Amino acid sequence: MNRLTNLTLAILALILVCAVSCSKDDDADKVDPIVGTWENILSFEGFSMTTTMTFKADHSGTSKIVMVIAGETESESVNFTYSTNGSALTLTEGEESTVLTYSISGNKLTLTEDGEEIVFTRK
Repeated sequence: MNRLTNLTLAILALILVCAVSCSKDDDADKVDPIVGTWENILSFEGFSMTTTMTFKADHSGTSKIVMVIAGETESESVNFTYSTNGSALTLTEGEESTVLTYSISGNKLTLTEDGEEIVFTRK
């Protein structure tokens, strides 16, 4: 009987050790919800502007603006780095940094600067 008790305790201890050592570190697996590609399209008579922002998990990103004015297309791409802190999004291009307020709701990213809002949709 004593051997059975020792064996049962040994098995329980092994299960406990396995359960603890196999637990996942959830924080390490979380991906910042801003990571991905977001798009904003603005158009009216004779003009359209598509802004695409891509945020990567390594805190780098690109912004591409494509404008069509009276049938003529112009585009510009910019690389940046970013950081988030609460609802603050800091975008840095070279030596210049811009701090925006941001929020994400579903597939919508809202960026606010000086009271002006731009809403992007996840692609």
